[in-house]
Amino acid sequence: MHLSLADDSVVPSHDEIERWIRTIVGAATGAMEVSTIRTSALFPSSAARFREAGFVVADTLELLRAELDDAQVQTSLGSSAGASTPSNVSTVSLRTREFDAAARIDQAAFGRRWGHDAAELDQIRFATPRFQARARVERRGFLRRELVAVAIAGASSEHGYLQRLSVRPDQQGRGHGRALTIDALHWMRRRHLRDCLVNTSVDNGAALALYRSVGFRSMSDRLEVLELDVRDR
Repeated sequence: MHLSLADDSVVPSHDEIERWIRTIVGAATGAMEVSTIRTSALFPSSAARFREAGFVVADTLELLRAELDDAQVQTSLGSSAGASTPSNVSTVSLRTREFDAAARIDQAAFGRRWGHDAAELDQIRFATPRFQARARVERRGFLRRELVAVAIAGASSEHGYLQRLSVRPDQQGRGHGRALTIDALHWMRRRHLRDCLVNTSVDNGAALALYRSVGFRSMSDRLEVLELDVRDR
C-alpha cells in the first residue's frame, strides 16, 4: 500500500501516522492483503517522523532542480532541434490505451520492486493540476507504433515536475531519456514556469548524469522513501 502526503510542507504528528497505519491495516480484508506500507518521497523533517513510527528507509533520492532561464538549460533546449533521430522514431502524446505498455516499460526499467503498474502511472498524472504524458515511439508500418520510453510531467502554479521517466532497457543510451526530458522542459517553458524538479535514486548514475547534462543541479535536501512491515502489528 502506498501512503502519499498531499502537502509536502506539512509534517505529520506521531498520532496522525499511527491513525493512518491503523486505517490501512483495518481496511486490508478479503482479497486485499497488505504486508507493507510504502511512503512517497519525503523531505527530511517528515521522514524523521515516519522513522519514529517504525518505518525504515527503502531508498534515498537525489533531488535536482533546473531553472528554466538558466544558460545551460537554454543551451540544452536549443540543441534539441538539431538532435539526430532515426526517421522512424518520434515523440508523441501517450494514449490512455497505451498505459499497460507504458507500465511494462516502467517495470522493466526499474524492476518489480520499484516499477509502476498502469493504475499507478495513471494516478501520477493527477498529482498536479496540469500534466502531460509523452512517449518515444518507433513506427512499425503505417498504423502501428511501439513504445520505447515514457515520461509524465506535471505543473503547479510556478513549478514543474518531471514525475516519471522510464526507458526500455534495450533502448537505453540512445537519447530517448534526454529527448523526453527536454520535451518536458519545453512544455514547462510554454507555461511560463520558473523551474523543474526531479528526483532519482542516489545509486542511479545514468539518470543523474542525464539530468546534470541538461542543466539540473542537486539540491541540499535528499528525499527518503520509507517502508513499514505491518504483518506483525
